[in-house]
Amino acid sequence: MELLDFITNDWIEISTLSSKTGLPESSISSQVQILEQKNLVELKWVEEKKTTLTKEGLIYLEKGTPEKRLYFKTKDGDVLSDALKKSGLNDEEKAVAIKWSKEFGIIDFKGNIKKLKENFIADEALKEVYEKGLSENVSILEKRGLCETRVVKRIFVRRTGLKAEKETSQLTPEMIKTGEWKKLKFKEYDINTLIVPIQIGKKHFHLEFIQRIKEELISLGFKETHGPLVELEFYNLDALFMAQDHPSREIHDIFRVKEPQLGILEDEVLTQNVKKAHETGVEGSKGWRYNWSEEIASRLILRSQDTAISVRNMIKGLKPPEKLFSISKVFRPDEIDWKHFVEFYQCEGIVADESVNFTQLLGYLKQFAVDIIKAKNVKFFPSYFPFTEPSVEIYAELPGKGWVEVGGAGIFRPEVTKPLGVNVPVLAWGLGIDRFAMLSLEIDDIRDFSSQNLKLLEDKW
Repeated sequence: MELLDFITNDWIEISTLSSKTGLPESSISSQVQILEQKNLVELKWVEEKKTTLTKEGLIYLEKGTPEKRLYFKTKDGDVLSDALKKSGLNDEEKAVAIKWSKEFGIIDFKGNIKKLKENFIADEALKEVYEKGLSENVSILEKRGLCETRVVKRIFVRRTGLKAEKETSQLTPEMIKTGEWKKLKFKEYDINTLIVPIQIGKKHFHLEFIQRIKEELISLGFKETHGPLVELEFYNLDALFMAQDHPSREIHDIFRVKEPQLGILEDEVLTQNVKKAHETGVEGSKGWRYNWSEEIASRLILRSQDTAISVRNMIKGLKPPEKLFSISKVFRPDEIDWKHFVEFYQCEGIVADESVNFTQLLGYLKQFAVDIIKAKNVKFFPSYFPFTEPSVEIYAELPGKGWVEVGGAGIFRPEVTKPLGVNVPVLAWGLGIDRFAMLSLEIDDIRDFSSQNLKLLEDKW
């Protein structure tokens, strides 16, 4: 039977048609709109408010509200603390019971308990909503989070009385050969037909943006690398020639691991090389001139910069010319607001070769800014980082956004490369990916990247 055979002159809801035909509502909705365009049926859209009990509301419906349970578990003259113990209520329910017993005038708590009246408005409202879907006291339940009201759209359909002509939806080779197609009426296509949206799974918009950046870098000849999220201070800071009394090592800039607190420095030669760089320096350097602590270097932290991944890559051994990058999460304590978060993505990269120099570094940075983040123009300013010399900050002019800080870069100092066994110049750079994602995706709040609000994700993306 065709769908039209199930539709009569009386209004019938789409959901009822779905039950009768076994077809999904989305399919029926699409078909009846086609029938409406042919004047074979009428459609009626009805919006209704539907109130249902929440999980907590269903529990209270079964067990009774805390104020009702307290009322029947106590008697006049009871001390409040004793009454609460007898009630069997948990700590949260005790507070609820006292609040609403006062609100509804059920119990007087001045001095010893005095029972006033069985005024269980919420319990009555719970039963009414459960049985009828409505109650004049629904606002009380909503205030307590015991029910929720949403707007439900219902579609009804009925026949107009016109008869349907048989239509053919498919033209076959046989019809063309025999000429039968001339006698047939073919179904018309209507690209304006409204359909019920189908929610499908899709890749998160933030991950899509990051994937695009990765593909751009790979197309430029870079190889992607990875590293651990839990890192030793040695790789995150010490190997980058950052003195152990440097402010960035303080707790307000780093998340420390509570248990275990220390890791293991397995390479004794490497450890001694880094220690020497800090205490007395390498050739042409005097170091920081202090007593370097292996225990401090062994402390476990959440990686605060992706440069730690570059350090590990250099320790493994580079094969110049080498071009590596990573796009990974880093973690830093911060006051969370629309533009600050405690975890974010960094894009870190290095280029190692005998012939590279600072001019080439600026060339790479300009290429990244233009090709990857679509900058109109680029500016460079001298800067300072403990592990690079010379160092530079990059600013990019973005269409409609003006000048935006992109990141920092430089050439690794000998105090970094020599202890790691690297004997060629290494260009290094780091970009704040999430900032560009916010600009590119027109996001006003960085917290949206981590949102679990499915409606927000469905509506916006």
